[in-house]
Formats: sequence, structure tokens, C-alpha cells
Amino acid sequence: MKSVLKRGLLGCAFGAGVVLSSFAGAPAIAQEEKSPWEKFCNVHPNTKKEICATLIEVRTNTGQFLTSVVIQEIEGEARKKLIISVPTGVLLQPGLSVRIDDNKPLQPKYSICAPNACIAELAIDDTFINAMKQGGEMRIVVFNQYGKENLFKATLIGFTKVYDGAPMTLQERQERQQQLQSELQKKADEARQKLIDAQKQGQ
Repeated sequence: MKSVLKRGLLGCAFGAGVVLSSFAGAPAIAQEEKSPWEKFCNVHPNTKKEICATLIEVRTNTGQFLTSVVIQEIEGEARKKLIISVPTGVLLQPGLSVRIDDNKPLQPKYSICAPNACIAELAIDDTFINAMKQGGEMRIVVFNQYGKENLFKATLIGFTKVYDGAPMTLQERQERQQQLQSELQKKADEARQKLIDAQKQGQ
């Protein structure tokens, strides 16, 4: 599925060779249920280093893209990178803010705006990763063109298991993408039918 995340990031933030897939993030899920977080790895064709991404993509029930959060790690490098994508039409200054629960917010700076998303990046360390593991929710605040705050939320429940676990196989990724595509299509059909029914009742 060609998601906003995939189209927006392949040409910029993930030029290092990480290939992304998408999944609709639920607001909060039970620990035993399937996590909306994903992890997969890819080997850069030039450096031959393994690049791993742990990510979540958050959408509305109708499939509208809200935000994506990616933790990128490169083999042999201690520094990690937090990459957040948000819809276009945001104020680039003062950037966006991200906080875990009620912790002190951080302010990644936008690095680029692609046609489908604006991308902010921030170098992070194990302290931030541990905060994610212990947290319940990541809150991302952006400002629209009118200066109004928009709040996006990404659950951290299930993050630890995915982050510390083995990456997904190609087959698992394909199956998950197909499942997502089917779910989004079903929701879109339901929303369209509700609109049709409402129009009929209004006649």
C-alpha cells in the first residue's frame, strides 16, 4: 500500500535505505493484543550496514493520515534518530513538540516537506528509548497555518515488545499491509454508505 508515510519518506528521511510500511495506530490497546508498532530491518546497499526502523503510523477511522513516528538505528552507531511525519500545511516555525506522557517536551525541527508530509528529525539516545518503554502515550503537537495547535497521539503500549523483538519478515509485512488495506477499504465503504443513507433521509 502506498501510504502517505511511504511516499513522503522514501525520497528524503529514509534515503539511507530503510523501506517503510504503514499501520493504523489505535489510541490505546490491551497489552496482549497486537501492537500497532512495527519493526523491520534492511541492509544499505552501499555501506552494507543494517538499518532498523521501529515505527507506528496513526490514522483516523476513515484512513486519514495523522502522524507517523519512526525510531531509526544504524548498525555500529550509538546515536538513534527520531523521525516524525505530519500532514502538510503546518507552520514550520517553531517546529513541533513531542512528549511522552507528562515528561518534558522535546522540539524536533522540520528537515523537509514533501508533497504529502512534513518531516521533523531529532537525535535521541537510550534515555529517550527507555522513556518510551515506560510510557503510555506519545503526544505530538503541531501548529496549523492559523497558529492553532493540533494534537496527535500515538500509543506506546506494545512498543517495548516490538522494539526489543525480532524484526518482521517480508511475508509478515506483506500480510499486515494486506490486512490494513482491507480494513481501511471496509471503513471507507462504511463511511460512504452512511453518507448515502444520510442523503436519502434528507430527501
